[in-house]
Amino acid sequence: MRLHVLLVAPALVGACGGALTEGESQFKKGRYPEAKQTLASLERDSRSWDDATRAEYALYRGLTFEALGDRAQAGVWLREAKAIEDVRPGSLSREDGQRLKVGLDTADE
Repeated sequence: MRLHVLLVAPALVGACGGALTEGESQFKKGRYPEAKQTLASLERDSRSWDDATRAEYALYRGLTFEALGDRAQAGVWLREAKAIEDVRPGSLSREDGQRLKVGLDTADE
């Protein structure tokens, strides 16, 4: 049984990471409705992720809402990403940190 758990656990982590990567890719390609759906499907699982992955998830969830014109929801998710980054600097890559800054500026307009 232990071996089964050890073999399945990395696959589950990879599946979540794969879906997060897919959601980010959809966002970057301008496929916002698909990104919204993909990222929403990860919400429950995302609560158990490490800070860096959770911050990345919250960032792209917020950016997706912003791209779809929902500033209220965008602000919720972008502020979550910022809160994580404030407590754990470096949780986001430099590039994603810049995206967060721009996203927050836009959401606050």
